[in-house]
Amino acid sequence: MTTAPDAPPPADDRRGTFGVDDDGAWQVRFERRLSHRPDRVWQALVDPDQQDRWVPGVRIEAVVGGAVRYDFGDEGVADGVVLAVEPPVALEHTWRWPGEPESTVRWELSPAGDGTVLVLLHRPLRPEPAVDYCTGWHTMLDALAIHLGGGDVAALEPDWAGLAATYGELAGRR
Repeated sequence: MTTAPDAPPPADDRRGTFGVDDDGAWQVRFERRLSHRPDRVWQALVDPDQQDRWVPGVRIEAVVGGAVRYDFGDEGVADGVVLAVEPPVALEHTWRWPGEPESTVRWELSPAGDGTVLVLLHRPLRPEPAVDYCTGWHTMLDALAIHLGGGDVAALEPDWAGLAATYGELAGRR
């Protein structure tokens, strides 16, 4: 069973949701509440020096037509092209992972009190990688929050097996 892709999680829940949207496409959706203003979060997304601090190997040239590269070392490389840049509201790019159809990743920022609600939407996807992408996006968003808070991202030790099990259970994998 999956969670409706447009159902926002409780404020203290860092898990993403995935499922089939109204158009029949599988998607992954995360909604995170961050304690930093949208302009600060935006800079972390688009500034190459900050990108290196929260996810080494990621490069997003934040101009329409700019190159996108997520280099995960032995795990593989996703690349793409920036489709939309709307500072400090939205950043959208394609995602090409070997062996998978091209998809789109959209980062949306909206003010919420003294902070920001960040929504990450990755679609359209096949069901199997949707579950796996949840684990990766979950960890990257945790790293972003640590970076924004001034913490040591290198100290982040993701529970890959636990996250995979959590998202697998949501998808009905046993």
